[in-house]
Amino acid sequence: MTSHHTSFFLLTVVGMAIYNGGVAANPVLLRQTESRMLATNVLRSKTSLTARTTSDRLLCGDDQVVLPSRVDTTQRVANLRKEMETHNLEAYIIPSNDEHQSEYVATADERLKYISGFSKSPGIAIITKTQQALWTYERYFLQAEYELDCNWILMKDGAASVQTMLEWFQTLPSGPRVGADSKLIDAQIWQILSEQFKIFGIEMVEVEENLVDLIWETDNRPDYPSDPIFIHELKYAGKSWQDKVKEVQIIMTENQANMLILTALDEIAWLLNLRGNDIPYNPVFRSYVTVTANEVNLFVPTNKTKDDVWEHFGDGGVVKISEYNNFWTHLSTATGKVIIPQAHSYATGASYAVLSKIKAESRMVTPSPVILMKAQKNEVEIEGMKNAHVKDAVALCDFLSFMETEITSGNPWTELSAATKLSQYRAMQEGAMGDSFATTSGFGPNSAIIHYEPSAETDAKLTESSIYLLDSGGQYLDGTTDVTRTVHYGKPTSLMIETYTRVLMGHIDLATAVFPKEILDTSVDILARKPLYEIGLDYNHATGHGIGMFLSILEAPTNIDILGTGNPFQLGYFFSVEPGYYRDHEFGIRLENIMMVIEKDTKYSTQPMFAFEPVTLVPFEAKLINTTLLNKMQCDWLNSYHKKVLDVVGKELVNQNRTKGYKWLKTKTEPLCVSSAPGTLTISLLPLLVALYTSTIYQIY
Repeated sequence: MTSHHTSFFLLTVVGMAIYNGGVAANPVLLRQTESRMLATNVLRSKTSLTARTTSDRLLCGDDQVVLPSRVDTTQRVANLRKEMETHNLEAYIIPSNDEHQSEYVATADERLKYISGFSKSPGIAIITKTQQALWTYERYFLQAEYELDCNWILMKDGAASVQTMLEWFQTLPSGPRVGADSKLIDAQIWQILSEQFKIFGIEMVEVEENLVDLIWETDNRPDYPSDPIFIHELKYAGKSWQDKVKEVQIIMTENQANMLILTALDEIAWLLNLRGNDIPYNPVFRSYVTVTANEVNLFVPTNKTKDDVWEHFGDGGVVKISEYNNFWTHLSTATGKVIIPQAHSYATGASYAVLSKIKAESRMVTPSPVILMKAQKNEVEIEGMKNAHVKDAVALCDFLSFMETEITSGNPWTELSAATKLSQYRAMQEGAMGDSFATTSGFGPNSAIIHYEPSAETDAKLTESSIYLLDSGGQYLDGTTDVTRTVHYGKPTSLMIETYTRVLMGHIDLATAVFPKEILDTSVDILARKPLYEIGLDYNHATGHGIGMFLSILEAPTNIDILGTGNPFQLGYFFSVEPGYYRDHEFGIRLENIMMVIEKDTKYSTQPMFAFEPVTLVPFEAKLINTTLLNKMQCDWLNSYHKKVLDVVGKELVNQNRTKGYKWLKTKTEPLCVSSAPGTLTISLLPLLVALYTSTIYQIY
């Protein structure tokens, strides 16, 4: 699965000033999902930029056409400008995330969609007294054109001659005040932007009341989900919340901290063995937590906790539950040293609003200790993750069998209808709790868009004429899955076959790595790229990300990124391996498995050695593999992997009476090349090379 965070996207649209303004940006922030676009902005700053206008829009200006998908936000923007005038602001910034910096947000937090009509994330709107503009990624340009009314300027981030936010602000009257809700912006990013704005005479103003909320409350703003918080049972969690809290308190004592603040929803859910339904795709709930030496304070909306949650915490008085908004008053009582979470890898940091409530001399800004605790799965979680991936493989294999029959029979299917059907297959599995992210279902040219998500405007018909890329995942009570497969229902071209094979070779080379435990995740990235490098190709994203256990699909700290600063692997970490290749406007390929870090015995070991075990069990597409390109080790691994897929998933398909799926699986897992030892997995020691290219910045996925 590919990723994005709106807070870091905010850096990209102001981008070039981070360097040219002379303020050093935090390297942890700059290697996040928007690094590549930030670099693009830096390069563009050296050219003359043309201001975009509403007349540049599709079917606007002289050729304006009324589209039913466009949302008329004229009155909403006018109402917002009245609030801006009340607060003496020249401009107001509206990001797409919530106050926990979540990747997905509740409907009630879709402020960007309300004020602009644009329904995707990430995106950032800026409204001045006379103009309104929205920045977003390339993959959403067409959808933005269809959803924004013609009063909006669409800033196609990364496109030639498009202004950055800072450049756009310089057209405002001298000394402008630019406001934003500091709850919605990461603390470090707020500080970076504020310093940059000062250089150009712009004042960034912390507006306590969200101005969009003020006008939305009287305009049918939806309610937050009322679903109660539920217990993630010990049979799934493997460790009690009491033991987890004790571990956190020990870490706090070692760091002489009096309080720990938690704002990331997945960290709170994991720590307290609770789950919820407040955010799409992520089983979390709106909350804040503080931990001290003697107690845990949980802040949640009224009526979200039922009797079972109170019973879960017992009568010891360790956990005190308060209303969600009381968190801000509670912060004023903090004394001594306070740990304030800092963004790290995929983990989000606290907002500037949180930071500003703590006295400067009390602040300990550092990554949350929960990050590493959560990433290292215990034995129960490990078994749960494996079980979840078997169930998920059954659903996906049965679905792929069905789709192959449907498409080759000429039946009508599209990207959206196929994605919906796959969700239905997953929902039939035991413990299924919905999809784990929005499915990338891309056919032909759409498959070449790395972050593609089909919409009504882009929904392509599936046929035998090109490649179909499917990146999807499921949430189960015992685990979270994320898998990508690329197929072709007709006759692939020689280029498709060669590039698919080389992507697979890179996948295998990384999957078979054996290395000392001190090696960082960044160091293994190049193993996946080497087969593509050999023919002068590459892919414009990193190779892997951590994954949660019935939690977020993107989990820190693992981030297999060739330009990352690096984190060590630990036993029990789960992460993705997903190399790819994308030929613009033609086709895309990505092959993704979830792996688990294991210990490896070697012939002459004098130190602990690590290796990887695949837990995703779905076959690769034989018609896209040129077996003559595979070496013996790669051939052995592929045949052994397919044998395991048939043994494990095939058995479960039979148990669930999915006969067609089982027959399909048998044909897809037949040996593809000569193997020296069928049924065994041969792991070889591969060179661990680190490559750093200063000419290209890669996105993190």
